[in-house]
Amino acid sequence: MEKLLSIIIPTYNMEKYLHKCLDSLIVSDENMQLLEVLVINDGSKDSSSKIAHEYESNYPQTFRVIDKENGNYGSCINRGLKEMSGKYVKVLDADDYFINDTFDKFINFLKTKDDELIINDYSIVNENDVVWETYSFDLPINKNFDLSDIPAGAIEWLWHHGITYKAAIFQSLNYRQTEGMSYTDDEWIFKPMVAVNTVAYFPFVMYHYLMGREGQTFDPKIMKASFDKRIIVGKSMALFYESEFNKCSVAAKHYMDAKLRDRLFVIYAFFLIKEFSKSSISMIVEFDDFLKTKAPHVYQLLETFKTSLRGDNIITIWRKAGHKRTLGLLMRQMKFKLRLALGREYRNLHMPETLKRKS
Repeated sequence: MEKLLSIIIPTYNMEKYLHKCLDSLIVSDENMQLLEVLVINDGSKDSSSKIAHEYESNYPQTFRVIDKENGNYGSCINRGLKEMSGKYVKVLDADDYFINDTFDKFINFLKTKDDELIINDYSIVNENDVVWETYSFDLPINKNFDLSDIPAGAIEWLWHHGITYKAAIFQSLNYRQTEGMSYTDDEWIFKPMVAVNTVAYFPFVMYHYLMGREGQTFDPKIMKASFDKRIIVGKSMALFYESEFNKCSVAAKHYMDAKLRDRLFVIYAFFLIKEFSKSSISMIVEFDDFLKTKAPHVYQLLETFKTSLRGDNIITIWRKAGHKRTLGLLMRQMKFKLRLALGREYRNLHMPETLKRKS
């Protein structure tokens, strides 16, 4: 039977979480036949591979384990895209999980669809399954739409947890994710959008995203030590935007503008404010000069949105100051927007038990 949905699960030393993740994919017999689960074991040193192979043995029609040498997140995505056979494809991190019965309904939902992008709601949970935040998108239900119908506020919170693509997109783009580093999921939620014509919304919380575990890429200590990788990914996204600027649809540009401004602003905020130092200024100056020469449309894009309550754009202010270390000025202009931009990634883990966010 042809596969309707392929799930790619990048896996590295996830023995503590993998059973829960894979259990969440056990659905009705009919839908198991339509589902393909690719566990990409990225050179794990624990029992992750053994656990995954147990599911492959028990459900050979659905689960497949691919053991490979360590190459980090992007290499797992690339391998999964090469191996998949489903009409649609979704990424599920090995420490996350689906709500089982909702996932079963999601597969039934896909049976009626032919859109390039499917959006679902998701929740952020802790290791005790306590829901911290729920993201429910205010989007059209029971009809398809395009990317320009997604409000900018919703685009900001649209991550891979809420995205399923039609697999044919990746063949048409010859898509390849950056390998050898983390944070390349920014590419996953950005580059394929140029090939999206119609969107459908599955208005149910399906994905539970775990936040707060030790060693997670969103651990502030790990982020601080590896934030320079964001510059590499940012350059990749900027060059892609530049190459597609005169070719992509108005709807795709609506999405890409909003997502790119958000992701690149976080880079500026981190190096100019959060980790302000001589070395950080040097790195962000180099990045800014790169955009000016290699991606001029992106360079200008960063001056088209407000970055403070007063409506000022601190990137423009900093550029006009000749990239000088105007910390006091930047701090005054940035305080409010910085809290919004970095709050998601440097969140206080002692937040209320639930926080409903309507985009």
